[in-house]
Parts: sequence; C-alpha cells; structure tokens
Amino acid sequence: MERKRLVKVKQLVVICVCVTLCNCSFLGEKKEKKEMSDTIEKNSNGALKNSSQEIQETIDDYTDTYTITPKYGDPKFKELIAQFNKQEHRFKMDACEFRYNGQSFFIGDSAEKIKTIFGEPNGEIVMSLDKTSFYYDYDELGLSIRFSSKDETAEVFLLKVRDVRGNHNDSLDIVMFRKIPYHYEMKLNQFLELSDLDHDKLRHTRFSFLIRQKECAPTNDSRITTRIASDPVYESKGVGHLNFTGDFDPTSSNKINGFEFSIETLEDIKQ
Repeated sequence: MERKRLVKVKQLVVICVCVTLCNCSFLGEKKEKKEMSDTIEKNSNGALKNSSQEIQETIDDYTDTYTITPKYGDPKFKELIAQFNKQEHRFKMDACEFRYNGQSFFIGDSAEKIKTIFGEPNGEIVMSLDKTSFYYDYDELGLSIRFSSKDETAEVFLLKVRDVRGNHNDSLDIVMFRKIPYHYEMKLNQFLELSDLDHDKLRHTRFSFLIRQKECAPTNDSRITTRIASDPVYESKGVGHLNFTGDFDPTSSNKINGFEFSIETLEDIKQ
C-alpha cells in the first residue's frame, strides 16, 4: 500500500513538473514573439520614416544651376549678330529680362504695360475654358501672352519662329536667346554650337527641351521654365511591325519652332 502511494506521489510530481515546463515554454515563446513583433514594428516605423524622408522633394530638385556662356568669338556668331541688328523686329530673351526693340518686359507685368510696348492685341481677346486666364496675340510678331484673370499679370510668353504648319514668321529671321543668336533655318544642335550649352545640361521631354532656371524665381516654391520647341530625335529600332522608338539621340536634332517662358510650381512639374 505504501509503495503504491509513493508511485502516485512520483506521478503527481512529474505531472506538475511537465505542466510548469509547458507554461514556462509557452510564456517564453509568447514573450519572444512579442519582442520580435515590437522589433519588427520598430524597424517598420523607422523604414517608413526614412522612406518618407527620401521621397520628400522640393522644387530645388528640378532646378538647373548652370550658366550659359556664348561663344562671342565664333565667326558664325558675329555674322548672325550683324544680321540681327539690322532687323526691324528684335527680340532678346534672357534669364530674367525680355526686350523688344530695346523695351523691357517681364513675367508678372500688367496687361496695360504690355500694351504700351506692343499696342492692342490682334482680334478678339480669348479666354481660357476655366476663365482663369486670357490671351493677347500679336500675329505679326508671332507673340502670344497669357495673363492671369485674377490680377491681369503676364504668366506665359510664347514667341513663335514658325507656325503650326511649319511656315516661317518673316518678322523673325533671328531671335536672341540667352545672348545667343538663333536663325530660323538652324537646327537645335547648330544653335547649341554657339555656346557651351549642350545635351548634358539641357533637359528634354517627349516634345521639347527645357531649362528650369534658378534666377529670378517668382517665389521660393516656383521657377521660370523655358521650353525650346524643337522635337527631340529618338533612335528607331526593329523593322516592319516590330519597329519601336529607342533611346534619345543627341547627335541629331530638328529646327526650333519657338520659345515659351512660364511659371511652374513643383505640383505643375510633377503632373
């Protein structure tokens, strides 16, 4: 009898030990999982924070900081300058200032000031569909100006060397851009040869080239952007039905159709 009681006591001791070990194991595992979860959450939050910092952009990330130096000593440069000075209509478009026959105008000028320089616009004044802007067109000069309806100040200048059909504007054989003469028969690369501006500096989109300058920023959050209306050339790859557009080809270029100057914010750029 006493021996049987001893066996039962031993069995109870074993059961208690097993239960205790199981509970310890369970609690340890639970604690380990919680610590692991806390670590993952901490790392995840840190990663999200770092990711947020990495993708936070400003307009400075899209701003060009280089300068453009004309090649004043180039014989072609001198020849074009001499021709330009004899023109009846002379446009000079610099980083901050625009000049027509010696008269200065700027992004932000009033509609009234523009009329003192160019006179009354041609035809009916056109409003944008959303009524937030209106346009002055000076057809003889190939000049179109967009004004804000809110304060009637100039926000876009477009100077067209040729029209949408490719016909040359007879008033503008040569225009000056950043002190560099552009003749309407020149291709973009020929124009670039007259300065140190090249395709390593010049940005391009599918349909134009652009400079987003640091000079004369209207506000801390906006820039004046210049678009050079010249179709970029892309390599053509494949044959027949398998033909597709390849990489941008900086060795080839087209003629320049015009120059556009506008104000852009970061939101405008990323649209």
